Amino acid sequence: MKPITTMSGPRALALAGAAMASFAAAPAGACGEGQFNMGQGLGYQAYLAPIPATVLVLAPDSDQVARRQLYQGLERAGHRVTLVGDEAALRQALAGGHYDVVIAGFDRVETLDARGSALHPAGLIPVVSRAARRDPRLRADFAAFLLENASLGQYLRAINTQMHVAVK
Repeated sequence: MKPITTMSGPRALALAGAAMASFAAAPAGACGEGQFNMGQGLGYQAYLAPIPATVLVLAPDSDQVARRQLYQGLERAGHRVTLVGDEAALRQALAGGHYDVVIAGFDRVETLDARGSALHPAGLIPVVSRAARRDPRLRADFAAFLLENASLGQYLRAINTQMHVAVK
């Protein structure tokens, strides 16, 4: 029988450090976005957008306050977010700049004329109620959509889907 030997000193420390680094750098496997974890006990993580986008969000003033953390999460992930409160402000923002993605309520899509030149070339991601999620126009007309009260991960996934469609 062979005696059990233990490793100590700088070599053991370097080997243990390399093993820990390989576990910390493992891919997240979440919805298409990257996840960065700092060590096991630190509890810090951040989502990184694989393709950063300029995002225009049409949200009523009351909704902007309630969803502020969500929009800040999009910015921390690497997206540039502009919030507007009504259709007039949306049209003004579109006239003044380029946006990769426009997020607006599904009930406002017809008002915005999603197929019109005002939103081209931006991709429109509608936000729908749970009751409207089975509307056949959603899957036919849009690459991605969001349910009301969607999480940060769902927003990141929808934006990522839209960006991949735009790249193709």
